[in-house]
Amino acid sequence: MLVLARKIGEKIIVNDDIEIIVLDANQNTVRIGVNAPKSVSVYREELYREIKSANISSNNASADALNALQGLMPVTPAVFANPKFANLTAKIKK
Repeated sequence: MLVLARKIGEKIIVNDDIEIIVLDANQNTVRIGVNAPKSVSVYREELYREIKSANISSNNASADALNALQGLMPVTPAVFANPKFANLTAKIKK
């Protein structure tokens, strides 16, 4: 881990296109600003962990939820014969 000391107003540059700026500092808090391209996602750690957890739990859909979803989709059974949907088809049949 790289550890740097910065004063208010000083920056850290990452990969030529990401700037981290120290905006303010006091006894318990450091305020930083991040300038990054829109293609780069920047999250607070606790929010990132919550998003990651939600993504993992959404992958564990129940058969009832998948059946309800299938009922909302106007598709023919031939679509589910496509090998790309084999995993989804197997879950629905359970």
